[in-house]
Amino acid sequence: MKKLALALVCFASVAFIASCTPEITNPEPSIALKTGENYVYDGQTIDIDTEYMLGFRAASNTQTKKDLSTFKLAIKILELDGTEVDSADTLMNISGTEFVYDHVLNFTLSRELVGKAEITATVTDVDGKLCTTTINLNVNQPAQQLISRAITWVRKGTNVEDATATELANIGLQWTGSYRDIMATIRPLDNADVTLYLCPGDDFAKITTDVEKASYFASLPEYSDASVIDKYRNISAEVSHTYNDMLAVVYNGGNYLVHITQANVEAITSGGQYIRTDITITGETK
Repeated sequence: MKKLALALVCFASVAFIASCTPEITNPEPSIALKTGENYVYDGQTIDIDTEYMLGFRAASNTQTKKDLSTFKLAIKILELDGTEVDSADTLMNISGTEFVYDHVLNFTLSRELVGKAEITATVTDVDGKLCTTTINLNVNQPAQQLISRAITWVRKGTNVEDATATELANIGLQWTGSYRDIMATIRPLDNADVTLYLCPGDDFAKITTDVEKASYFASLPEYSDASVIDKYRNISAEVSHTYNDMLAVVYNGGNYLVHITQANVEAITSGGQYIRTDITITGETK
C-alpha cells in the first residue's frame, strides 16, 4: 500500500451491505460490510487517532458457485470540498467461495482541513464478474486555535522598510505610491495570482480556529459584506487615524487575514524644513 501524505495509519473495520444486482445468466459475487460494535458505517463521523473496525464479507454467487479471485480496497482522502488529496489501494489474490476482510482503521490527519474518506471494496470471481460497494466517512478533526500576531508596516517617505516589504510579499502584497499620494496604497504583487478582499473589521475577532478561517474564505465569493478589490486605499497618507478594516488575501495556496487598526502619519522636518512623511500602519494578522 502506498503511504499517504496524510498519514493514513491503517484501515478500519467497516460493515456494509453491497447491492450488486445479479444477472440471471451470469450473476456476480456479493460483498457486504460487517456490522457490529465499533464497526464503522456509511456516513459515520469518526475521530482522528482513534481505532475503528473495518470488515467486509465477500461470497461467490449462490447459483454459479464460482471461486473468488481478487479483493481490492481503495481509499481516497478528500478535502472538505471534495478535492482529492491522496489515495491508497490494496489488492489481494484470494480463493474459495467466501472471503472475510477484517482490519483496524486509524486516521491521523496532518494536513489542514482534510476531513473525508471514501472507501471502496471490490470482489472479483474467476470469471471476471465483480461486485463493488462504497462507503463515505467524515473525519472529525479538533479545530486548531489561531494565533493572532501584531503587524507594524512602515514607509519613510517613498521607502518601504525592508522588513515591511518582506512581510507584505510573503502574503502576496506590496506598498506602492509616492509622497504625493493622499492615500497609502496596498496592492497585490506584480504578476502574482492574488485575490484581495476588503472585509468588515469586526469579522477578525470572530474567526478563532482554522476551521472557521477555512469556512470564512470558502464563503467570501458570496459574502455580501466583502468585496474583491484591486488595491487597498483606505488609509490616509496625510493624517493619523484609527481604522477597522480587514483584508482577506488568497495567495500561493494560503489564506491570510490582516486587521488594520491604526495608521500614524508624521511629517519629518529638519531646521524647519519638510523632509518627508512617515506612515506606520499597525494591526494584527492570523
